Amino acid sequence: MKLKRFTRLLTLSLLLVGFLFLSISTFKTQGPIVSATEEQTASNRITVSGVGTVKAKADTVEIILGVTSDGKTAQEAQEANSTAMNNVTRALKNMLTPNDRWETAYVSLYPQYDYSETGRGALIGFRAENGIHIVLSQTARAGEIIDACVAAGANTVSSIQFSLKDVESLKLEAIKMAMQNAESKANAALQVIGKSITGVESINVSDSYYPPIPYSYTKMEAMGAPSTPVEPGLLEVIVNVTVTYTF
Repeated sequence: MKLKRFTRLLTLSLLLVGFLFLSISTFKTQGPIVSATEEQTASNRITVSGVGTVKAKADTVEIILGVTSDGKTAQEAQEANSTAMNNVTRALKNMLTPNDRWETAYVSLYPQYDYSETGRGALIGFRAENGIHIVLSQTARAGEIIDACVAAGANTVSSIQFSLKDVESLKLEAIKMAMQNAESKANAALQVIGKSITGVESINVSDSYYPPIPYSYTKMEAMGAPSTPVEPGLLEVIVNVTVTYTF
């Protein structure tokens, strides 16, 4: 009798241990299933692009003009150039405001040769050049400054370039517009499938700055024009964004 009771107790004990082992193993295999479901839910995302454009009128103008002089000798060309350039800078200084500035842009002196069939590369003289870079805080004064310099002896005007003192503020404004544009696109797309934005995963921003095309004209135009009309164009800042939203 005792042997039979002991056998039954041993059998029940083994069955209980096996059941507990099975329960623990089942519990462990179920853990990763929850994590996989959460990861799949968080992977819903949409990537869209947006663009923002801001235009503004230039508030600064940069002018490069100067004097070109020819002479039979290097000294003759240089002296003629210096005399004319001094007259130009003297006239310029009388017209500039404290907010304007100028500086030397280039100085050169080089020989000239006759490369025609009859000349055969013979030295025929020298050419001296001197240019200055002028920055004006009032774009409307560009024409009168050029006219005054030409009247004083300037015979070359290389370029006129318009710009803005504060381009960065325009870029920030364009970024806001681009982000709003991207968000509108994402909302429109998600609305179709009954979803909405829950967050932002990544943002990529790139910007471009397009000043007006520089206006340039030749020596003969500068000398022959009775007046010089200069009208600044609009400068354009374009920002492109690529945004990845979660939903």
